[in-house]
Amino acid sequence: MGTLRRMMRALAGWGDPVSRDLSRSGDLFVARFRLGLLVLLAFVPVTTSLANPRQIENWLGIATIAVALAFAVWFERLAARAVPPPWLGMATSQFDVAVISLGFVSFIMAGRPIVASNSLVHYTMYFIALAGTGLRYDPRVCLAAGGAAFVQYAAIVTWVGVYEPQVWTESTVYGVFQWDSQWSRLQLIAVATIIHAAVVVRSRAFWLNSMRDQLTGLFNRGFFDDSYARLMAGDGAMPFTVAVIDLDHFKHVNDRYGHAAGDDALRFVAGHLKESFRENDVIARYGGEEFAVLLQTDRASAIARLDAWRAALHASARIPRLSASVGAASLPEDGTGRALIDTADRRLYAAKAAGRNRLVADDPEAA
Repeated sequence: MGTLRRMMRALAGWGDPVSRDLSRSGDLFVARFRLGLLVLLAFVPVTTSLANPRQIENWLGIATIAVALAFAVWFERLAARAVPPPWLGMATSQFDVAVISLGFVSFIMAGRPIVASNSLVHYTMYFIALAGTGLRYDPRVCLAAGGAAFVQYAAIVTWVGVYEPQVWTESTVYGVFQWDSQWSRLQLIAVATIIHAAVVVRSRAFWLNSMRDQLTGLFNRGFFDDSYARLMAGDGAMPFTVAVIDLDHFKHVNDRYGHAAGDDALRFVAGHLKESFRENDVIARYGGEEFAVLLQTDRASAIARLDAWRAALHASARIPRLSASVGAASLPEDGTGRALIDTADRRLYAAKAAGRNRLVADDPEAA
């Protein structure tokens, strides 16, 4: 029950910026993986059709893969966009399952229902599709695709078992229809779905831990740099502000009160940052007593929020007293690329040179 509750909490909290970034990169990987896999799978019905051109299921397999390839090319182009459609992961996973189920339906329509119920090769393609959902790092996609596979395959075998009486006659190639075998197959789909969802939840937990600073619980510099690169890849479609923060005279805190007190002060500042900014803002420990923030909003709002945070930190009654100097730069006003962070860093030093406990968001010549 504890494991189930943790999984439900993870599902309810999915949709934060980290999860969205993971899903976005996973969609592109899966789109390319799908395209390559379909090209390889196309050789199977082609070679079997050449060896036995009278077996209609081989030609149906070729037709199914041809349709899937056309969609796979389109999905790959969508996933390669700087900002892919938010529905892409869910839609493509449902498409993967539906194409497999369509193959089963085509066997029934071609008068080969025993192939639809007993073909082991075609059935195992469901598990390939489910494995692909795990690469999207979104357990909701895993559960939705697994649920669709379960329902669709159950409907197919129910139709075959009830409305296709010939399947109860022994076949030299595919055997006979058996309800217990079909129920076992459905159970395997359900188990595989749960396993994939659980693996995704645990993988995300490990990934997040690797991106966290162990002392403060904030993101580390590696995650901050990755987030900054993703925002820059958006071609400036969304304005944002980067801020570099340095605690004033922090060495004196360590020297006078000890390193344990210094660690407590860093944790206090981290908590204060998390309380003061929104969920979609990226807050990181940049190194030592330095912090960095990415605010995905317009320049005026970002500067106002940063300065309000700085003032509130200095006004807190905590002992030892803390203050911070802040340098900020905004896109598109202050340039692009690495120069934006360099500008924020330069302004941080300007704030320290001007007396500390202040925010500088403009260069002196621009003032």
